[in-house]
Amino acid sequence: MKIDTLRVGGARDSNESWLLHRQLEENLGNLRPSAAGNIINALICSALFISSVSPLVIGAVLVTLTMLLAWRARTARDFAEVTPDSPALDMVRRRVNLLALSLGALWGLSLCALFTIATTEQQMFLGILAAGMMNAGTVTFRTRARAARLYLLSIIPGLAVSFLMTNSMSGVAALGLLICYSAFLSSQISLAAQRFDMAARRERALEESNATVALLLNDFAEQGSDWLFELDRDGCIRNPEQRLAQACQRPIETVVGKSWIKLFDPSIERGQMAAHIMEGRAFRHLILSLTIGQVQHWWSISARPVEDGWRGVCTDITAQRHAEERVSYMAHYDGLTDLPNRFLFNESLYHSLNQKDGVAGLMCLDLDNFKVINDTLGHPVGDRLLKAAARRIQSCVGDTELVARLGGDEFAVLVPASRLDQIDTIAATIIEKLSVPFALGDHDVVIGTSIGIAVGPDHGSDTDLLMRNADLALYSAKALGRNRAIRFESGMDEAAQARRLIELDLRSALGKGEMRLHYQQLVDVVTGDISGHEALIRWEHPDRGIVMPNVFIPVAEDTGLIIQIGEWVIRQAIADLATWDERLTVSINLSPAQMRSSSLIGTIAHAIAANAVDPARICFEITETVLMQDSDANIETLHMLRRLGVNIALDDFGTGYSSLNYLRSFPFTKIKIDRCFIAEIDSREDCQAIVRSVVNLASSLGMKTTAEGVEREEQMTMLKAQGCDEVQGFLFSHAVAREELSDLRHAPDVEIIDRRMMEMADYEERLKSRSERPKIKAA
Repeated sequence: MKIDTLRVGGARDSNESWLLHRQLEENLGNLRPSAAGNIINALICSALFISSVSPLVIGAVLVTLTMLLAWRARTARDFAEVTPDSPALDMVRRRVNLLALSLGALWGLSLCALFTIATTEQQMFLGILAAGMMNAGTVTFRTRARAARLYLLSIIPGLAVSFLMTNSMSGVAALGLLICYSAFLSSQISLAAQRFDMAARRERALEESNATVALLLNDFAEQGSDWLFELDRDGCIRNPEQRLAQACQRPIETVVGKSWIKLFDPSIERGQMAAHIMEGRAFRHLILSLTIGQVQHWWSISARPVEDGWRGVCTDITAQRHAEERVSYMAHYDGLTDLPNRFLFNESLYHSLNQKDGVAGLMCLDLDNFKVINDTLGHPVGDRLLKAAARRIQSCVGDTELVARLGGDEFAVLVPASRLDQIDTIAATIIEKLSVPFALGDHDVVIGTSIGIAVGPDHGSDTDLLMRNADLALYSAKALGRNRAIRFESGMDEAAQARRLIELDLRSALGKGEMRLHYQQLVDVVTGDISGHEALIRWEHPDRGIVMPNVFIPVAEDTGLIIQIGEWVIRQAIADLATWDERLTVSINLSPAQMRSSSLIGTIAHAIAANAVDPARICFEITETVLMQDSDANIETLHMLRRLGVNIALDDFGTGYSSLNYLRSFPFTKIKIDRCFIAEIDSREDCQAIVRSVVNLASSLGMKTTAEGVEREEQMTMLKAQGCDEVQGFLFSHAVAREELSDLRHAPDVEIIDRRMMEMADYEERLKSRSERPKIKAA
C-alpha cells in the first residue's frame, strides 16, 4: 500500500509542511553514501571477528542491516510521490525516526557484543568505529533533529555497557569521554538543524522572489505599453520596432521614413514637440493625441537627442486618460441621472454670486412621497423615478439654467440674472410637470414636488447662506401642503427648527405611548341612531399638548414613519371596536403609503383575528390620491381587502379629476361627500345639485353616502331631503377620546339624537310656514 493514501496526523501550517518536506528530502537524498558507509563498516567488522564469532550470527546481523537499509530505500522511493500538502508526510517522518532508532540500536548492540570478546587491539578499533558511527549518524540525520537524537541515544547505551564491563579505570575514562562526546554531538545536532532550517527558508524566499521577478518581467514583455523609437536628423522614423508598427496599426515597412510629427493630431503639444526636435532639446512626458482607425489615442513621449538623431520611449496612456476623464466626470456629475452633482452646482453658484452684480436665483426642490415609494416599491423603481423626474425638470428650463441632483430625491436649479424674472414661472412649470403620473413599468406613480426659492444677494451673498435659505423655503412649502413653490422670508428659520423638533419627537412617540385615537360619530339620517365612529389620530405630546394630524402627518410621510403609525391606528381601532356594541362600526383612513405597504393586508387580517370582530363592521376610507398613485396595484389591494370582508369608502368624493372612473374600476361600499359641498348646501343651489347627483349615483350603484362637515340643522335637513344615508360633523359631536364616547356597549345616545331630530322637525315646519319647501325641491 502506498503511503500517500494514508491519512496521518491533523492539519499543519503550509510553511511547516513545506519545511518538513524539505528536511525529509535532504535526509533521504544521501541514501547511497549512508548505505555504503554502513555496509563497509559492517564488512570490516565481520572480517576482523570472523574467527571469534559464529558465521550465523554475523550473517544475521548483516541481513538485519541490509533489511533496514532496504526499508530506508523504499521510504525514499515512496517519498518521491509525497507533496508538502500530502497527508502521508507524517508517516514518512515517523519512518525516518524509526529507521534512525533501529540503526543506532543495531550498531550499539553489535559493538557491545563484540567489545566483550575483543582483544585490546580490537577494542581500540571498536572505539574508533563507535566514534565514527556516532558522528556519521548525526550527520546523516542532521536535518531532522529528533531522528538524529534517537540514533545517538540508541547507540550510546551499548557503548556505555561495554566500557563498564572492562572493570578498569580506562573503561571509566572511556565512559566519561563518551558522555562528553555525546553532549557535544547533541549540541551540534541542534545547531546543524537550525542552520539547515534557516538556509532552507532563505532558499525558498529567494525562489519566490525570483519567480515574482520573472513573472513581472514576463508580464511587462507581453503586456507592457512602452516601446522605443528612433528618429533621424530630419525627424523621420528609422529602425522602428514591431510594437511601434502595431501601435500605429500599420505594416512596419510603411512606418519607416514617416514623419514623426505628422503621426499626431494638431495641437499645442504637437507644436511644442516639433520645437524641441528642431532646437535639439530633450523633453519628458509630453502627452499628445493621435487618431488610429478613427479612434483617439493618447501617448506619453520622452526623448533626447543623440549623435545622429533622436531616441525616445512612448507609453500608450489611453486607458489611463479615459479613467481620469471618468473619474473627473464622476466627481462633477451624478452617476444615476447624469445631472451635475452638488460639487459642480456649488462651484457654479459660487461663480454666479461672485460676478459683478452677484445676482442669481436658486430653487431647491425634492420629490414628495419619494421615500415611501422607494421603500415600498423597491430601489429599482425609485431609481427609475429619479431619472424620469430629472428629465422632466430639465425639460422645464432653458439652456441658461443649470439643473443638479444634490443627493437622494433633492434637486436644485440655478437661474441666471438674465432669467430671474422667470423664476416663478419656471417653478410653476416644474410643479405642473412633476404632478403628472409617472409610468414606471407596472407601476403608475404620482409624486408632486415642493420648491423653495432664494435669490442672491437679497437672501444670501454666499453659497452656504443662499442654499440654507432656499432649504428653509422648501421646508415652508412642505409645511403649507406641498406641491407649491415658496420664496424665502425672514422667520422661516424658526419654523424649520420647530419642524425638526417635531420630527425628532415623532420618532419616539409610538414607543412612549403618546399616540391616541379619537372618534367622531357617524349618524344614520333616517333613524337618528349612531351607526359608528371614524377613527382620528391625535398626538398627546407631554410639552406641546394635543398635536393635530395636519401638523405631524406631513412629517411622518416625509420620514416614512407613516407606515408604522398607520399600522398602530389599524390595530388600536379594531381593538377598540371589539369593546363596542355589535351594531356599531369603525371607519379607518388609509394613506397612499399604507396602500403600497406589503404588510397592510397582514396587519388588518391579524388584527381582525386577534380581536374576533366581524370584518363587515370595519370600513377603510381612501382618497382619489391613493388610486392615482400606482392605480392597478392599488385596485388589486382593494380587492384583497374586500375579500377579507371589510368595507371600502371613497373619501372626499368629487374633489379629484377622475372619481367616476374609479367608481367604475372598483365596487366601493360607500361614498363620502366632501365637506366643501356640504358647507353651503343650505344656501347654494349648485351644491344641492351636486349632492343630489352624488346620492342618486351612489344609490344606483348600490352604495351608501356619508356627508362630512355637518355643523348646522339646516344642512342636516337638506341632506335628509336629498336622501343622504349618513352624516357626521360638529352638529353631533367633535372627535373625542374613546373613554368619552357614551353607551358604546348598549344603545346610541338617544338624548342627543332625539334632540337633533326634534330640532330638524321644527326647522322643517318653519320652512313650510315660509313657503320655502318648493324652492328646495326645485334645487
